[in-house]
Amino acid sequence: MSVEEHFMLREIREDADAAKKTIEGFEDIEKVAEELLETKYDLYIVTGAGTSLHAGIAASYAFYELVGLPIMPIHAVEFIHTPSGMLEGRKTLVIAISQSGETSDTLRAVRKAKEQGADILGVTNFPESSLAKESKYKLITKAGEEKAVVATKTYVAQLTALYGLSVALAHKMGRDVGKLIDEIKNIGEPIRKALGTEDDVKKISRYAKPFVDAYVLGADVTFPTALEAALKLKEGCLIHSEAFSAPEFRHGPISLVDSSSLILALYPPVVRKNAHEAFHKVVAEVYEAGATVIAIAEEEDESPKECSDFIINVPKVSPVFASAVYVVPCQLLTYYIAIAKGLNPDKPRRLTKVIRV
Repeated sequence: MSVEEHFMLREIREDADAAKKTIEGFEDIEKVAEELLETKYDLYIVTGAGTSLHAGIAASYAFYELVGLPIMPIHAVEFIHTPSGMLEGRKTLVIAISQSGETSDTLRAVRKAKEQGADILGVTNFPESSLAKESKYKLITKAGEEKAVVATKTYVAQLTALYGLSVALAHKMGRDVGKLIDEIKNIGEPIRKALGTEDDVKKISRYAKPFVDAYVLGADVTFPTALEAALKLKEGCLIHSEAFSAPEFRHGPISLVDSSSLILALYPPVVRKNAHEAFHKVVAEVYEAGATVIAIAEEEDESPKECSDFIINVPKVSPVFASAVYVVPCQLLTYYIAIAKGLNPDKPRRLTKVIRV
């Protein structure tokens, strides 16, 4: 199969369209926001599995920053094992995310939450799915069918829907978010620009091919993308990869770094000065230790030039929307490393598109 025939690459190239089509339903997202505010929930939980949970974690930064809502992320399989009385006495909303709407662990978590009186906000790509039917509120993404096992455009669509909800909630609460509304409605454009990194990523992937271990570093709003990028490298490239918040990397794991290490460094936006400075210091340390460093950073961020072997620049967006653009070169890198290694990125071994167990 030629490169152009792989579903994964086609679907990565559809990231921007998936975001654009999803946010075209902003009026529906606003209606959900109104209903949530009328109910006045006092506990918010986000749950899902794999990529879907990472979308929820990324969106939780926007919910907290724009709305002041702390959201508790819980893996769906762990939610199933939480004490039955955990939600008693609370008005709880569980945001459950599944592109298929059929992931068994997520559905079990949803049913357990409902047994304890929680309401469900389902985020799915399929309006007739089991998750949609179990949910009181729905955010339906418009990514179109995703055939590759490795999720790409559906992740971007989930992010877009949840970012849209955070902005809509802030607007309904009287916050001054007019510029953010305009930005999220046009988020497809910076995503499209991020897709323009493909040629550079393709060249870099050849140098990343030999590595069997990788560490993906993020901080602040890029940390959730680090989680997702590490998962992509495992799924698509069969590279053992771990994600860390960069300062946390000093607490033990940095001792593993040497000339055989690959570091994917997701620089926080420059405007997040404290996070950016702390992050840069850690990257300098691993570079000094001999690691090969691939940096992903905003355009005009000069810092990576001091301690990186390769640099991929992404468009500047509001920090709370960062994951939508930072993830694009991570997806492309996964794809092209897989190709360089002779793997079929559409069908990773022992994985299926929907996990029903």
